[in-house]
Amino acid sequence: MGKQTSALDRLVQFTAQKQIPLVFINTPLTDEYLDGYRTRSEAEFLRYMVTQAERTPIMLFRNLGQLWPQNYDYFSDPSHLNRYGAYQVSQRLAQDPLIPWPQALPPKEK
Repeated sequence: MGKQTSALDRLVQFTAQKQIPLVFINTPLTDEYLDGYRTRSEAEFLRYMVTQAERTPIMLFRNLGQLWPQNYDYFSDPSHLNRYGAYQVSQRLAQDPLIPWPQALPPKEK
């Protein structure tokens, strides 16, 4: 078990104890970033995360990795979103029906 696996396990335990839903987002990447080696690594990572999410009831995994493989205007480099890409991801996540967003509290009476 590696350091990242241990860290994820501790995060899952903490959020479960506090009854906090855990949503893990795999952010978009460009086709320039995903060469042969990285494509294989990404596939292995995705299998691992899907398995983790299936075994962990409080964890939701959303894969946006292949959302915009050629929309380079959303990236500051081949693997990092710029502010425009981050905005687009945030809009997509806000509309995602699988994410357990908290319900707004009713306004307080004066």
